[in-house]
Amino acid sequence: MRNFLIVFFMFFICFQAFSQEISGTVMSDGEPIPGVNIINNTDGKGTLTDFDGNFTLEEVSPGDEIEFSYLGFESQKIVYSGQTEISISLKESSEKLEEVFVTGYGSQIAKNLSSAIVRVDGEKVKNTALGSFEQALQGRAAGVQVVTGSGMSGSETKIRIRGANSATASSEPLYVVDGIILESGGYMDTNNSVGFMDMNTNLLASINPNDIASMEILKDAAATAIYGARGSNGVILITTKQGQSGETKIEATFDIGLSEATRKLDFVNAEEYLTLAQEAWYNSGNNPTEFWDSSNVLVDGLTRAEAIATSTDWQNTALRNGIAYRGNISASGGSEKTKFFVSGNFLQEESIFVGNEYLRLNGRTNLTHQLSDKINIGSNMSFSYVDNSPVPAQNGLGRSNNMLPIHPVYNADGTYFNIQRNPKAWLDLFENNQKNRTFTASWYVRYQLAKGLSFRTEFGLNSVAVNQTQYLDARLQSNGLAQAQSSATTRNSWNWKNLLNYRKQFGDHNFDILAGMESSKNKSITNNLVGIGFSSSTLKTPIDAAELIPNFYESAYTFLSVLSRVNYDYKGKYLVSFTARRDGSSRFGKERRWGTFPAASLGYNISEENFFEPIKGVLSYLKLKASYGISGNAEIGTYANESRYSQANYNNLNGISLSNIADDELGWETSTQTNLGVSMELMDGKFRADIDYYDKLTKDLLLPYPVSIVSGLTQVTTNLGEISNKGIEIVLGATVAETEDLTWDVEFTYARNKNEVLDVGDNTEGINLPGFGTTSIYVGKPIGITRIPVWGGVDPATGEDTYIHQESGAAYTESQAAAQAGSLNNFLNENQVAFGNPYPDFTGGFSTNLSYKNWNVSALFSFAVGQDYIASGEIINSKYAFGSMNLTPLRSLLGRWRNPGDVTQISQLTTEPTIWTRTSEYVSNLDYLRMRDLTVSYKVDVPENSFINGLDLYLKLTNFLTWTNAQPWMYDPENLVAGGNLNLMDKWKQIPQAKTMNIGVNLKF
Repeated sequence: MRNFLIVFFMFFICFQAFSQEISGTVMSDGEPIPGVNIINNTDGKGTLTDFDGNFTLEEVSPGDEIEFSYLGFESQKIVYSGQTEISISLKESSEKLEEVFVTGYGSQIAKNLSSAIVRVDGEKVKNTALGSFEQALQGRAAGVQVVTGSGMSGSETKIRIRGANSATASSEPLYVVDGIILESGGYMDTNNSVGFMDMNTNLLASINPNDIASMEILKDAAATAIYGARGSNGVILITTKQGQSGETKIEATFDIGLSEATRKLDFVNAEEYLTLAQEAWYNSGNNPTEFWDSSNVLVDGLTRAEAIATSTDWQNTALRNGIAYRGNISASGGSEKTKFFVSGNFLQEESIFVGNEYLRLNGRTNLTHQLSDKINIGSNMSFSYVDNSPVPAQNGLGRSNNMLPIHPVYNADGTYFNIQRNPKAWLDLFENNQKNRTFTASWYVRYQLAKGLSFRTEFGLNSVAVNQTQYLDARLQSNGLAQAQSSATTRNSWNWKNLLNYRKQFGDHNFDILAGMESSKNKSITNNLVGIGFSSSTLKTPIDAAELIPNFYESAYTFLSVLSRVNYDYKGKYLVSFTARRDGSSRFGKERRWGTFPAASLGYNISEENFFEPIKGVLSYLKLKASYGISGNAEIGTYANESRYSQANYNNLNGISLSNIADDELGWETSTQTNLGVSMELMDGKFRADIDYYDKLTKDLLLPYPVSIVSGLTQVTTNLGEISNKGIEIVLGATVAETEDLTWDVEFTYARNKNEVLDVGDNTEGINLPGFGTTSIYVGKPIGITRIPVWGGVDPATGEDTYIHQESGAAYTESQAAAQAGSLNNFLNENQVAFGNPYPDFTGGFSTNLSYKNWNVSALFSFAVGQDYIASGEIINSKYAFGSMNLTPLRSLLGRWRNPGDVTQISQLTTEPTIWTRTSEYVSNLDYLRMRDLTVSYKVDVPENSFINGLDLYLKLTNFLTWTNAQPWMYDPENLVAGGNLNLMDKWKQIPQAKTMNIGVNLKF
């Protein structure tokens, strides 16, 4: 018995020596992965990683096989060899259902999502030739409409997710970069109303597209409610790249791009102009022989032959072929505890617009470090510098039809011809420069409080500094006084959030619980100085002017929020999520300063049921989902609820006047949204489909409501009205081929949205808005529709335009209309209707990616159908400008009516126009199909012992082909709106986009 005890005791000691507790961390791309399933396959015991990716596993012996698995990642097995600490790095799975989606303050795999979220991989915007990363989203995400301003460097972009939700408040989505809310729009604070010819360039262009790892677009209320008062327009989450443990990897890219305008307007030449002008002169009852003597027509001293020989193409004075150089370098690596990603980027561009020069420099440093088993810290910091010389649309190209083709650019003595209308003079003599500096950073600490329970505190900072200088030469001014402006704007915002997260698995029940609070503040200061009148043309700064006009503007607003979310699933079959956020904002009246925004969603993975097994060979995956929630819109400006006074002038006396009335009841716009969706895969994922239907209702619309002028104002902002957006989104994908040498994937996106005004208060029909031209808001119509007379074509007998009498539906010629209503203008004013459609009926895209051995070809097409646009005044007036002879008409006027019986869309030309009113004649459909991107790349085989690990050569074509039925006076069917949702059909001074060809090289070390 004694010997047995000795043997047993020795065996126990040996067992304890070889069976021990181990600990470690599981990460991916430098980030910890919570909830990883860890199983000792030898004895069946297991555990889960906590929120920081840490784990402890007991009674492990050398030789045991330990398996690490997590949905969205490839499983990894190791054989234990006696170490006490283990660090594991998991790779993301290529399976679509296992992709990890960032959801706002957390993440989920695609299979467990019950809300509407779209993921766009960073590789799809890498090396984009577009000016900003968000422009590359067009056609890639159903229900996301992206409209680029123009081909001008740094131009702004408008994005609408599931339609327009507001009339006057912003409909732009919320942008969140690595957890930091980024102010979208332009660099300038457009609320300040100071300065002249302010040019707003795109703040988002400061983000280097090559730094982006992924973008998630949150579309339904279940996804956006976690952002509360800022989520009603959708949310775009940008996650930048992080370091990985192991050998340092270096990647460098350089390319050169050539560009030109996607389209030019087709104006008449000098000989054609003289023919039309002389005909208009004759049709107006003038003596044809006196035409040549009219001082309004020709340059003094020119013969007809000399005038024809001049034939100036004024567009070419403002447009050119552009060139751009891009370079990017990044490095990532680190140890098991410390990981880094650093990058630098430059873009130098001469755009297609004469005078527009652009330089952008970017730098980024992302770091993570594990201080201990319980504490992780990290930081994400980026800096950008932009030096831009934007050209106002009203200067160069906007003036190109203000001159005639018979007019020379210069007089015989070398001075500018008609200098104050001459676009070349404006390009040469108006100087404009912006220097923008942006710094964005976030720092965080994660602390493991207990098993499954962690705390994270994070502080974010975004700082923008803008310095703008402008100089307007005295020769361009009617008063002969030069004008200069210098402005400095700083926009600083900070954000601080504290989050508790608890993850727990009880058998087949999985919980992920989040609770936290967040606070933020945004402050903007603008100092502006305008100088008028200089003693010398060499003096160009305001301080040297004879008259100084200083301006100062300061604004600030704050948010305070509490938030929570509970995600639950049972065996991965039944999915439930509840979200709630309560926001307070200084932007609203004290009676409605706080708002609560709840949401809930349900999901059912039917394909996880046992009864589904017999059909899995065909229908391999099927999920149903439904959600409902409320989110808000707080983007109405800073002091809309406060009484404000502004500077005024009366009878040459300075003073102040009331500009806004205080409203303590002014509150949020709130959007309630229902979403129903289905996701499916056929034949083990070879064919994929996602379909979503949504119904979104925005209440308490913030509108400029007309008031009696007795109040001293013409309008006030108030909560009034409702807008509905209903639609369907379809995404179809397929893997056509998948072999060792060949892979081919295709995807099609389609979205249809119906926007409708449901209510505008007491006025059951609609309201006309002061300051918005022909734009009105009508019940039963899309918001931003225009009110104009309906054109009925050209009368073949008389050559007169005809217009529709709304009561009878008859077409009246101009003469008949004048007789019926007393004057033609009376008739047109009495017969105006809401006309056209400011939004596409449906949008979408088609993409394909084909790889064969070392070759890769990818293409993206986007399309839109059903949107309308009304021409600018210059285009309309050019038809009627033969009296003043100061606008160049389009070549389409060559098809004008000339004789009785002619069937044409262009009426008889005269020098005495009967109207200057916009009518439906000048509404153009904007249907288009565009080849947004075509990239061909070749992977060069490099020797194994080479210092280069990879070498890719690529050719990229952007916006290269466009098919459209837009009218000939349209530069581009995607041209940016002049203002917000109330100006969508009114694009004054629109300018074209650029089509580019880039050739580049990508190196990996």
